[in-house]
Amino acid sequence: MNHSIALPTRLVLLNLVVFLAPDLSTAGSLVAEGAGLEKLATGFETVEGPLYDNKGSLFFTDIPNEHIWKLNVVTLEKTLFRDNTGGANGLAFDSSGRLLMCKQKAKNFSRLEPDGSETVLLKPVRPSRAGGPTNIRVGVNDVVLDRKGRIYVTVPGAGSVFMLHPDGTRPRAAVRGLKGPNGLMLSPDETKLYVSEYKAQQLWVFDVDPKSGETRNKALFAGVSPKNDYGCDGMTVDAQGNVYCAGPHAVRIWNPEGVLLETIKMPESPTNCAFAGPGSNMLYITGRKSVYRIRMKTKGVR
Repeated sequence: MNHSIALPTRLVLLNLVVFLAPDLSTAGSLVAEGAGLEKLATGFETVEGPLYDNKGSLFFTDIPNEHIWKLNVVTLEKTLFRDNTGGANGLAFDSSGRLLMCKQKAKNFSRLEPDGSETVLLKPVRPSRAGGPTNIRVGVNDVVLDRKGRIYVTVPGAGSVFMLHPDGTRPRAAVRGLKGPNGLMLSPDETKLYVSEYKAQQLWVFDVDPKSGETRNKALFAGVSPKNDYGCDGMTVDAQGNVYCAGPHAVRIWNPEGVLLETIKMPESPTNCAFAGPGSNMLYITGRKSVYRIRMKTKGVR
C-alpha cells in the first residue's frame, strides 16, 4: 500500500446517507430546527479521531483495522488515506499542517511528514509501581493544539496529559494522577483544558496559563450518572464555550459552568465528535461502527 499523502487509495462506501431521525430539535435545543441524525458510513470496527482539514474533507480512523479514512463532506465519497497506522486513534494537524497521530497499538505519538515518512515524537511509559516492572510502554489516545501550536495529548496508561512544543519536541507531563484520561479539548479562549476519564465517566477542567500553556487548579467539571458500560470519550466545543462529550450512548452537551444542557441519543455508543464543513455548524460523530452527523444551531471553533 502506498503511504504517500498525495496518493489516496481505494474508493468505497459511496453516498451512503441514512436519516435516522426526522427531527431531533426541541424548544431550546441546540440542534437546528428540523435536523435529523444522518448515518454517512458504516461497516467499520471502531471509528475515532474525526478531524476536519478546512478544505472539505473529514479524516477519521478505524483503530483495529489500522486505517485512516478521508470523507468528502459534500459528496460523501470516502477514500482510504493511510493503512498500517499502528492503531491510530486521535488526529490533529500541527501548526505546519502535518498530520499528528495518537497510536494505541504502536504505543507512540507520531507526525506524518510530507514525504509519507513518520517521525515519532513521544514513546510514553507507565510510571513504575512498587515491586512491578518498569518502562512499560503505553498507548496514546487523543490530541488537541492551541493557537500557538502547543500540543496536548492524553496517555491513559500513564494517567497523564503530555504537552509538547509546536515542533514536537520537549514533551513533559502537564497533568498527572488521572484515572485513564481519554478525550481532551480547550475552551474557545484557551484558558481552560477539559479532560475526560473514560471508566470513571467524568470530566475535569484545568486553568491554562496563556503564556506557558501549563495547567493548574484541577476541578471536577461534570459526570455521567448512573454509570454505563461505555465511558466518557472524545470532546469538542462550540463558539459559546459549550462542551460536547461523546459517550456513553449519547453526545452530552454542558455549558461552560458544567450544567447539562442537552443529550443527543445515538443508535450506538459514540467515541468522538467534531464540528466540520462549510459554516462549521455540522456536528460529526464517530460511533463504534459508523460515522454520523447532525446540523446544529451552534458553530465549532476548531
